[in-house]
Amino acid sequence: MTINDNNVSSPILYIALLGERDSIKFTNIPQESIQHPMLGYIGCLPQSMAQFIYGIEYYQLSKYYGLISGYRLIMVYPDITAEAIKSLLDLPKQPHVILLCTEEERIIETYTNLLKDYMNEDFVCLTSDEADNVCKFPCTTLTRLSDIWKWFYDYANKNYEIDKSRLPFSVPCLDKSVYDTGDVFSPTRTNTQTINSILGNWDYSLPLTKDEILKRRLESSEAALNNTTGFERQNLLIEQITKIRLIENIAADLTKDIKFQEEHYRAPLILAAPYTSIEMRKLPEKDLLPEEEKMAQNLEKIMGYHQTHNYTVAYDVTNLPEELYPAMKYVLNNFLIPRSTFFDFVAQLHCSIRFSPYLRLPIMGKNINSELSFVGIKHIERLATSPNKNKNIRKVMEKIGKKMTDEMLSPEAVEMLQEYSSQIVAMTDLPIEWMMIDGVPLGFTHEVCRLPETPVTSLLAQYMEAKFRPYVIPEDILQKTLVVFGNEDPEFMMAQSPVRELAKTLGFQIKTCLDKASFFEAVKETGPELLIIDTHGGVDETTHNSFIMMGNDIVTGDDVVNSGIGPQLVFLSACNTFTTYNTINTIANAFFQIGANAVTTSYMPLHVLPATVLYIRLLRNLNEAAHKNIHLNWLSFISHLMRTSYIHAPIGKKENLNLKKETLDTLSELAVQSMFFDKRREVYEKLNDKKFTKNLNCNYEYVIPHYLMYSTLGRADLIFFQSSLDDIMPEFPQ
Repeated sequence: MTINDNNVSSPILYIALLGERDSIKFTNIPQESIQHPMLGYIGCLPQSMAQFIYGIEYYQLSKYYGLISGYRLIMVYPDITAEAIKSLLDLPKQPHVILLCTEEERIIETYTNLLKDYMNEDFVCLTSDEADNVCKFPCTTLTRLSDIWKWFYDYANKNYEIDKSRLPFSVPCLDKSVYDTGDVFSPTRTNTQTINSILGNWDYSLPLTKDEILKRRLESSEAALNNTTGFERQNLLIEQITKIRLIENIAADLTKDIKFQEEHYRAPLILAAPYTSIEMRKLPEKDLLPEEEKMAQNLEKIMGYHQTHNYTVAYDVTNLPEELYPAMKYVLNNFLIPRSTFFDFVAQLHCSIRFSPYLRLPIMGKNINSELSFVGIKHIERLATSPNKNKNIRKVMEKIGKKMTDEMLSPEAVEMLQEYSSQIVAMTDLPIEWMMIDGVPLGFTHEVCRLPETPVTSLLAQYMEAKFRPYVIPEDILQKTLVVFGNEDPEFMMAQSPVRELAKTLGFQIKTCLDKASFFEAVKETGPELLIIDTHGGVDETTHNSFIMMGNDIVTGDDVVNSGIGPQLVFLSACNTFTTYNTINTIANAFFQIGANAVTTSYMPLHVLPATVLYIRLLRNLNEAAHKNIHLNWLSFISHLMRTSYIHAPIGKKENLNLKKETLDTLSELAVQSMFFDKRREVYEKLNDKKFTKNLNCNYEYVIPHYLMYSTLGRADLIFFQSSLDDIMPEFPQ
């Protein structure tokens, strides 16, 4: 049998049947309908029958060819129409696995009526014991995960011609330390599922009884409470990440002719850094009755939690009445635990795309708010207009970055990240690129993209976007690029003059839009795949929503969502479009809601000339990258753009117009070296060595760190250049 025969390589269709559709009460707490424990099972299951049958071989092929894998998961509410169900199930013969995520008899009956005419031997349903009593689906129904393996095995033998010479259903013999049957610390479950998914070790389990597991959890919690400043729990995750890296090493050793750089061959690290923001703690005032306002104030105090190094909850109870302690326990059980569990569930989905390791850091909150306030709505303009503003901005960024490291990372994690050659996908609202790793910002040494935590469902939406709507950058991307000028201010127009000249040679389009209507009309008319917006931006201090300006018109996130436009890539050259503190909805998030795959946005106010020079370099570099194998993906391209903008910053400045050829050659060499992970720390240290920079006649203390001013949102690591794929991807074997 070939791996492509008989739909064996087609993804298994997982259908999560949810409870009643509900709404989000807090911006970072998922609604109850997507908190069902059944969703946590998906990481234990195979992505396709090819993976179930061939296990580790499936992993090796995906690594060698850089394939995008992941679970084909569809989440369904009971208000779905019969027509939509028919469309979802109009697929070739393959397994359909139902995860029944409700126990309500009425809702289960609704699903039964919707699905019964489609169910056959290809369907199997996993359900809880409680729901099993009322579930009447005309298909195999199982209440224990361990029972599904026989169903898969029988299905495989009945429907596929299996190549016995390829050791089907086998698990490789490795050192015992590589195997992982789980731990009671909940984030470790994600890595346990990934490790066993890689190995094809399907029917694994923690060798403990339920009572023993409960006892172990109590012991783990007690130990953590007795040592809140320790990092024992985080180091469990570090050990698991080391195991996944070891398996990657073994796969690489067994593979010849790997054409990827190590940084791109390795699966990206999925890093979660939850943050309890001020806005997250508040109930919407318009929904409160007068008698509920006091309750809301107390709830806000209770919600002001963060976690210690050892993942225990740190509450500020100094001003909290003792009678509210039970409410504190309620918040723990109904807000903190569901939030953390949802992070782990979504992380499992994102990990499944490239078999990534997972590191969930302790939740941040009040313990970092004082540092973040300097870049919040009220103070950010003062910082940006202060004397020596560039130097001051950098100091604030580094202070915040050091605080994040001190509060969230164990010494072992810092040491790991120093040597960790892979891209990073960070699920967080924090400016994680600023995190200082032994004196060097993470955003310089690593290629980092972020998945915003707010609103919390966007984490799930980003997975669905990456999995079901992948985007490849075509060679003619510049002919599908639109640059929008949003004003005619003299300073902007002077800086934009080179952009107009460049358009004549590169072929991208330019539109000047001085009102909201002309902006959306221009985007609809041209239908760009890459949209660059050069204009003013800001944050509404009343609504805490960011916006962009078209002339005197404010363009909000709601305007974008309702506009009908749909660019795949967006670059916002506008101030404050993704501030990190006290902001609820950003204009950047709005572009995600309309289907953008990646949005590059700014943390801080931007200066017109350097911001314009940056996207001019983007256009020029894109002209090369679109036709040559320079960057594998958009994340690599954008990260290199930002990093080298910092390196090349002295060039072109009035005081540096007569830089020596030796200096220019040195800067060019440093820019080339910065393409390679193992050279970046050395490059950064040189640029921050006063003796070295004095010899160059350059002072980097006053250089705008573009690699920290901007953030790229979305799975930019999964947006590949067609030119690179054509060059490095061998023909897929039969």
